[in-house]
Amino acid sequence: ELPTIAPEAVSETAVPSPIPLPTNTSLPAATPTAVPSPTPSPTPAPLRIGADTAVPAPLVEAAQSWTAAQSDAVWDDEQPDLTLQINQGEPIAEWVYAVAAPFATIPDEISLEALQTVWNNGELMLDAETEAVLTALWGEPAQANAIVPAAELADSLWAAQEDFNAPVLTILPFDQLSPKLKVLRVDGAAPIDVDFNPAAYPLTIPIGLAGEEVGASAAAWDGPTTNRDAAKITTVAMTGPAGMRRAVADRMEKYGITYVAEESGPVLQAVDIAHMSDEDPFAPDCPLPDPNNSENVCNRAEYFELVKWMGIDVMEMTGNHLADWGLDALNFTIDLYEEAGLMTFGGGRNLAVAQRPLTLEHNGNRIAFVGCNPIGPEYDWATSDRPGALPCGDYSEILAQIRQLKEDGYLVIATLQYLEEYQYGVRTQQQHDFQALAEAGATVVSGSQGHHPQGFSFAHDSFIHYGIGNLLADQMWSLPTRQTFIDTYLFYDGRLLNVDLWTGLNVDYGRLRQMTPEERQ
Repeated sequence: ELPTIAPEAVSETAVPSPIPLPTNTSLPAATPTAVPSPTPSPTPAPLRIGADTAVPAPLVEAAQSWTAAQSDAVWDDEQPDLTLQINQGEPIAEWVYAVAAPFATIPDEISLEALQTVWNNGELMLDAETEAVLTALWGEPAQANAIVPAAELADSLWAAQEDFNAPVLTILPFDQLSPKLKVLRVDGAAPIDVDFNPAAYPLTIPIGLAGEEVGASAAAWDGPTTNRDAAKITTVAMTGPAGMRRAVADRMEKYGITYVAEESGPVLQAVDIAHMSDEDPFAPDCPLPDPNNSENVCNRAEYFELVKWMGIDVMEMTGNHLADWGLDALNFTIDLYEEAGLMTFGGGRNLAVAQRPLTLEHNGNRIAFVGCNPIGPEYDWATSDRPGALPCGDYSEILAQIRQLKEDGYLVIATLQYLEEYQYGVRTQQQHDFQALAEAGATVVSGSQGHHPQGFSFAHDSFIHYGIGNLLADQMWSLPTRQTFIDTYLFYDGRLLNVDLWTGLNVDYGRLRQMTPEERQ
């Protein structure tokens, strides 16, 4: 038995009293500090842009659209901060103007001094917008000029013209020209020139933004900068019959291949599209020329270098002598064209090829060439299995083709190798046939047969030249057969804008030079 152990006495441990918490004494309420509200910034006033009343309407309309697209600008003609003005301020555009008269006018140019005198004497016929531009540029004239609606200007000029040696003149914007008007050069320059320099031309009119702090707005301008955009221009030169045989070839042999074209060639080299209608085939067996032998209807093969030197782009094949040296020569000729990259129309290796129009696009202008031969000879016409010119037949096929091309948006140049007439006048049947092509929708109708030049007409908004005259021929036996034209058509922004005539004179069996003013009378 285990011993019992008495428990020890345990003394009680004292528990300390809790520490009293301090009395919660209320603190005085803090007075809030007033925070000032932010002062709103004033909204900047929009830039007000307007235009002087003399500024051309197309540029004003473009400026209004441009202003509407800006978040910080409004259009305001009443109290503008910046103003479009003629010949003032920071330039943003230049508007080009042309001096013109009815197409049949004989003089070719006028001096700036004489033009300003005509303006001051009130002898111009203008639309109201151009009058305002010229007033801003030259000041008020001493006598008021005649004002007509722009849409009636060309017809009004023709109605007022009494003497084509003393034409009624107008000044109008370049892009409002018409084929019914002839452009006169001012001190030797005109905006229809292929080498036109706007900076050196007195009727290139600067238009600027004027006002304080104009620099940023002028720099931001992305509207039109001109009414003569070179990227919208296509120039096409059309010519008459060509052949390098008899005395023409004789001169080429004696004086060099380019001798006959030393003045006419540069005219063709300068345009965008140069046309030739070479009536004679090239042949490797073509003999050396005899000026008096008309039996050798061929071009020596090496003479093709002249075609290339002249800058020919388009070769018409409606000529009535194409097959005179045989089909082998004609096929050889077509080979030369293809190897050189020449475009052709109006004939070809067979009828199917001959029927195809030539279509192309340049600087936004869609242009088509069509042509046919209504007179033969029959052995010259293409068939399903032989080369030659396209026969016109009853014209129904070429008329339908022109209508379709126009509907497709092409500017059609139609040519006819018509019956050769050695007279300036145009017979009734020829007028009928050429005008039928115009009525179908051809923009230009050109007579490729014309060894003798013939006249012009306007029909159904088309330009017709019934006979151009020789480009390369030895017909020195009369003054009319020595006279000729090169017609340069200026297409702009999808329409025919103007026609410029180079007048030439055959002075040595195919060698052309430009006529003097006296010779052009």
